[in-house]
Amino acid sequence: MTENTQYKTLLNEWLKSKQPMITASTYANFLLIAENHLIPYFGKRKIGSITESEIQTFIFHLFNEGRKDGSGGLTVKTIRDIILVLRLSLTCGYKRKVIPLLNWDLVEYPKEWNINQVISLSKEQEQELIQCIYLHLNRKTSGILIALLTGIRIGELCGLQMGDISLTDNTIRINRTVQRIYDKRKGETYISIGPPKTKSSTRTIPFPSLLGNIIKKYISENSNHYFLTGKSKPTEPRTYRQYFARFLKRYNLPKVKFHEIRHTFAVRAIEIPEFDIKSLSEILGHKNVSFTLNVYGSANLQQKIKCMNLLNDLL
Repeated sequence: MTENTQYKTLLNEWLKSKQPMITASTYANFLLIAENHLIPYFGKRKIGSITESEIQTFIFHLFNEGRKDGSGGLTVKTIRDIILVLRLSLTCGYKRKVIPLLNWDLVEYPKEWNINQVISLSKEQEQELIQCIYLHLNRKTSGILIALLTGIRIGELCGLQMGDISLTDNTIRINRTVQRIYDKRKGETYISIGPPKTKSSTRTIPFPSLLGNIIKKYISENSNHYFLTGKSKPTEPRTYRQYFARFLKRYNLPKVKFHEIRHTFAVRAIEIPEFDIKSLSEILGHKNVSFTLNVYGSANLQQKIKCMNLLNDLL
């Protein structure tokens, strides 16, 4: 490999070397970024000719017209993910002493003014959902209740096995996640059952003792059976999302995405003064407390109003 090597050659070699060291979902995401964005833009370029200014131009291109369907630009978060793959692959060329190290401090990202608002159920809507679950309690609806009271992700819920649940300690252990992964180069999808994406996602979550009374109705002795199915094979997240949507529609409940159940758990926890943010962060499987605060710190207007009304005593 030399400085005249095409970028797509370096990129493919780097992807091949990374595959054994990362999760299947991360590799699939890197591959999608490579095929959709990096190879079309930089693929035939000589790696020694790629400069910081050209990367900056690429960032503005992604921001203004990066969507593959031609409908506009990408979010800054998505652009950062793309540039991460570009940076890691070019750094590989530097480590092989083929190209100089680029000064990534020169690369800037556009300001994004649209703040993504956390969507969650109100207390009244949550209670309505819980009451409906109690009236139609089964293995699948109890899964919704587990998500409401623990905040676990849908892939983690689908991957929950009987052996991960302790009714003695009232805890669940998050050991695996179920995902449907798209292989861009093969043009097909497959189900992956593997460890959570990050180290912080592998965790033990205590659950309320009253939830244990529901869970024990559906626990079986076979530790390898999945909780949501009661069988040796799991349900996949897409199928469970469809079930959840049908359940909401059938009983005229507010239409929300399943991930917003996780948001609802986090917002309810923040509303409780004794529920400290460190514990919440670890229960959610976030990498650090600051990430939790960035996502949920401004999520609850009613809590802000409650805090500000404490100042009435000064008047």
